[in-house]
Amino acid sequence: MSKRLQTLRKRFIDAKADADASKREVRQASAAKLAELRALPDPAARLAGLKDPALLPSDRQVLEHALADVLPRRHIRFPRAIGATLRSGLRHARYHWRGLVVVTLISIPAMMIGGFAVHNTGYATVHFDRDLDLIWTLPDGHTELRRLTTDTAVVVMGRTTAGDVRLRVWSPAEGHLEAIMLAEAYGRLARKE
Repeated sequence: MSKRLQTLRKRFIDAKADADASKREVRQASAAKLAELRALPDPAARLAGLKDPALLPSDRQVLEHALADVLPRRHIRFPRAIGATLRSGLRHARYHWRGLVVVTLISIPAMMIGGFAVHNTGYATVHFDRDLDLIWTLPDGHTELRRLTTDTAVVVMGRTTAGDVRLRVWSPAEGHLEAIMLAEAYGRLARKE
C-alpha cells in the first residue's frame, strides 16, 4: 500500500474516531439530562423538560413514556351487545360476497407481519478470521466505526440489492448493531458454523 494511501486512511480513521467521540459525548450529556429530569418530583417540570434541546429524540421518547405511565389511563368502553354485533357481522360475511373482502382485509396485515418477521430473521451465524473495523449502525440511527474482534458470533441477515451482506450483532449496552460488508470480503474472511 502506498504511503499516501496509508496517510489518507489514517486521517480518515482519526476523523471518524473524533466524530464518534463527539457523538458519544452528546449521548452521555443527553442521558445525564434525562436522568436529571426523571428524578424531578413534579410531573409538570418533567413535561416542560420535553422541550429541552439537550435531549436526543430517543431520550425524549423515553421521557414521554415515563410521563405516560404517570398520567391516568383512558378507559375504552365497549357496547354491551358487542357479541351480538360480531355474530351478525360474521353471519353476513359468511353468506355474502363481502366475506371475501373481510378475509382479504384481515389477511393483508397478517402477511405484512409475516414478511417483516422473515426480513428481520437471520439465516446464518458466522465468525471472522481476524479483527475487522466496520461501520455499525446503532438502534438510534447514528453510525460508528467499531472493531469486530476475532471469533465474535455475527448473524447474517441477508443481502442488499448490490449483493453485499447485512450483518447484525447484539450489544448488551446498545442493542442490535447492523453493518454492511462487501460480498467479496465476506467470502474471503467468513467462517460459517
